[in-house]
Amino acid sequence: MTYEEAMEYYQKHYPEDMPLLDIVAEINKINEKELEKGLRHIVCDNILYVISRGFITYGNDYFEKDILVEEFRKNVEKLPDNNYYFRAVSYYFSNDYKKSMLYLKKAMNKVFSSKDAIVDEMTIIDWFFEPFKQGYEGFWNDICIEVSKYITIPGIVEYCKLLGRFYSCKTNEELVDELSGFIQKYPGFKSVQELLGNTYYAMNLWKNALACFENVETSMIFLEEDMHFMMAWSYGKCKDRQNEEKHYRLCLEACPDAVNAMNNLAYCLYLQKRYLEAKEILDKCLKNKRDLPYSANNYVRVLIALGRNVDAKNFIKDKQFKVSKMLRDKVEKLHNHNARLKKQDIIDIEEDEISETESRTKLTVKREQFSSEKILEDELTARIEAGIEVFGVKLKVYRRHGEYGRQYRIPIGRLDLLCEDDKGNLYIIELKKDSGYDDAYNQTAGYLDWFEKNIISEGKKVYGIICLNSPSQELIDKVHKDKRMKLFEYQVSYTEL
Repeated sequence: MTYEEAMEYYQKHYPEDMPLLDIVAEINKINEKELEKGLRHIVCDNILYVISRGFITYGNDYFEKDILVEEFRKNVEKLPDNNYYFRAVSYYFSNDYKKSMLYLKKAMNKVFSSKDAIVDEMTIIDWFFEPFKQGYEGFWNDICIEVSKYITIPGIVEYCKLLGRFYSCKTNEELVDELSGFIQKYPGFKSVQELLGNTYYAMNLWKNALACFENVETSMIFLEEDMHFMMAWSYGKCKDRQNEEKHYRLCLEACPDAVNAMNNLAYCLYLQKRYLEAKEILDKCLKNKRDLPYSANNYVRVLIALGRNVDAKNFIKDKQFKVSKMLRDKVEKLHNHNARLKKQDIIDIEEDEISETESRTKLTVKREQFSSEKILEDELTARIEAGIEVFGVKLKVYRRHGEYGRQYRIPIGRLDLLCEDDKGNLYIIELKKDSGYDDAYNQTAGYLDWFEKNIISEGKKVYGIICLNSPSQELIDKVHKDKRMKLFEYQVSYTEL
């Protein structure tokens, strides 16, 4: 029986929503050997997809706790020995790394030695990244050696090396350096944009994350719904409600059961004062008991915003759904009446409570040296994003589709901040937490030279700004001789020298 015939039988007899364990039970009853072998191959493929797709690291006890992992092992044992790839993954799940690599080499030779086979980015993801992820110590080095034996697209061996470094990095900052450096050299690898976007997302650098995600048309690593959720959340943090709503809807379109997406969509509509639309969605959440307790809290908020105080009190009194103490106390103080359900009667609710915890950089004057450049960068970025004038000029962080000016990469380095004024002139801002950086001038001058040769449109200018604590006289003298550049010292305030 061919693979196509087995797949036709599989699709005809086993619905898409049928649990995989139930399908395995049905396959175990089949007496026809060739059919049973073909179906078991397909079910192994489907189980492997479920247990490995959409995330980047296995937990310490993942292989022991997930029942599908054990089911995968059992089914692989019932396949012929020449199913090298499945055996390689099965042995990996069993921590038998020597046998795993032995079978993986056989599988690679079987497929990649063909003259028509070209190892590309998607091959690495499908064959190695998804099922093996972090692998074992030396795994990605072994993959580099093996892959180099076959026909590959440019950058594939370097890509495998990058994935090895990806799993060895100790901090997000190290990850950013590795990933952004690779993108600079090989911009065509979209999965690296995903990984970098996810790293920025974990660092709460929402606009950096969005700039990366916007460069990815079709997700290669993360599930489609997860990509849209991360983008929606990031847009929400940037208060871009239109795009936030768009991506929550796309998330639900890709996966109607996506956790918290329906509640978050309703909350997004609530923040846009589209209370009736929000209530309709939250009604569905409560009916299906999903996204709790957030959806219950937001339902009360919407009732208050609609002026339905009595309904809010009765909802809480019913105790069918748990509501936060803060909201219960607030509702208790409301008048005992309902407003008419007309648009002109819809009232605003004071936003003293939100459904998510936000950490904001305080826009206060710093009175001492910053403990790190990142904190200085956070503080300055927050000022600029809030519309506060800095360095004697009103700036905004550079932003284009797929680009964001914080930690902005160019071929010769990475800028701390790339900003622009209302005329489109560019400002390269280099931040140093103290005076112990002798190369600050040369570094900024190099960036200015590059922009003047490569980027600036006719009529636009580019300026450099260095900001640090206690600059040396040598640095002051150098900057004062360069008309393109200014030097600022942060202490009580940003002061031009």
